[in-house]
Amino acid sequence: MAENKAVKKEEKKEENPLGKPRRELYLEIEEPGVGVERFYFWILRFIASTPPSGISRDDFKYKIDKIKDVFAASETGAYFGSIEQRKGLQQEKVSQYMATLGRMTRDLFQMIRELRIIDERLDYYEKSEQRRDKQGRKIEGWEDAEISLKSIWIDLVEGGSKNPTSVLGLGSQVGFVILPDLFFTIHPEKIKDIEREVNTLGSAEKGGINRKVREVLRRKLWQYMEWKEKTGKEIKQRKSFVTKFLRQHYNVMRMYINWLKPYLRNIKRLQGSQENYPEVVAAFDTSKIELEILAKKVKEKGKQTYYPCLLIKFDYTAIPTMAYQQEFQRGAVHTGLSKIFFECYALTDKQINDYKKKIEDEDLELISSVYESMESLKDDLKKYLEEEGEKWFKEEEVKKEEEKNILTAFIFGIKDSFKNLSDGFKKTFTIKLKSEEEKKESHWTVQFEKKEAEDEADLGLWILYDVFKKAHRMITW
Repeated sequence: MAENKAVKKEEKKEENPLGKPRRELYLEIEEPGVGVERFYFWILRFIASTPPSGISRDDFKYKIDKIKDVFAASETGAYFGSIEQRKGLQQEKVSQYMATLGRMTRDLFQMIRELRIIDERLDYYEKSEQRRDKQGRKIEGWEDAEISLKSIWIDLVEGGSKNPTSVLGLGSQVGFVILPDLFFTIHPEKIKDIEREVNTLGSAEKGGINRKVREVLRRKLWQYMEWKEKTGKEIKQRKSFVTKFLRQHYNVMRMYINWLKPYLRNIKRLQGSQENYPEVVAAFDTSKIELEILAKKVKEKGKQTYYPCLLIKFDYTAIPTMAYQQEFQRGAVHTGLSKIFFECYALTDKQINDYKKKIEDEDLELISSVYESMESLKDDLKKYLEEEGEKWFKEEEVKKEEEKNILTAFIFGIKDSFKNLSDGFKKTFTIKLKSEEEKKESHWTVQFEKKEAEDEADLGLWILYDVFKKAHRMITW
């Protein structure tokens, strides 16, 4: 038994974000024992196919997007149990990936911290080596960096004042009190310069430092210079290794996130609608399914501001019957009441995208929390990954790209203007600047395109509606 009605829908609680449709049509079909899926797939194929079995043509195609796909099932039904079993498998995978991502995020913090410490130490090495600029002038801060490195060497290598044979330990003994001052004052540039620098201390002008102190000072400076040279190379290699490992670690995290996204999306869809549908009763085995597709008519040639669009909404109230199919897999066959709403519009790309964003509200808060953790390290992470060749979209580059696009549009605009002027000369018309009347005509051109798109959408919707009824043996007029 099939029933069709002219469109007179109940007043909607919320205002339609797409505005008022050009035409609205409505069908309500109830055929006991027949699956409701066939109506959805028949409409899908008819919109995408070319004549005589569809409304697309060679010069234009309908691009179809699924906008909405939600369902609800009664808790005591077999269909609900099957869904929960599949959802449990997905949730188990998500928990494993999230645990791995949690550990990797902690490791990411440790690597960034280690790189910060390495950078701080490398700054000492670089400044202590760059003592003069190209003009031969002393660079400010190199001596402070050298003294800092000597302090690190005394504390880490010699053990500080606790070791009696260290620079500070010997400074507490009689005859070597001056040793720490000399050690922190003399800064040979190379190992070969130590002998010359220390020997000058024996002269009367330098105070005549005794030979024993000079021997100890020479030995300590040599040990320090050897340590400085080797650890300088080692710390650079360490930074290169940690930075490369950071890049690998970051890419693995992104891989896990990409793996995680479909599981979260599947869980969200398997979760079902949380609305309290009166048709879904816990004691009965019933299900509620809502589908929505948007078909945009795109021409093969020429620009379009407004697109003829068909919006088809399916509202199913069904009884799911679990049946064994191929390879003993259980699947549900939905039979019951089908409500199909047909609407047509003339829409711009912006209107379509805004509508999709409003309807497709993916709540991936877990993904956002991972990205927020990485966002807190954004500047350091960006800096180190760029050193290893990772490309980031910089705000300055985006601005430059926008400026470039504006400039290109301006140049092409000038070129088009000159072309129009040239055409005007050829047709012997008087050349004038664009007047307010011409701007108004341009505005009406857009309005005419919108009206034409509405008419095309209206015709396509009526053909779809009429052929659908005839194909399913309904009364037509």
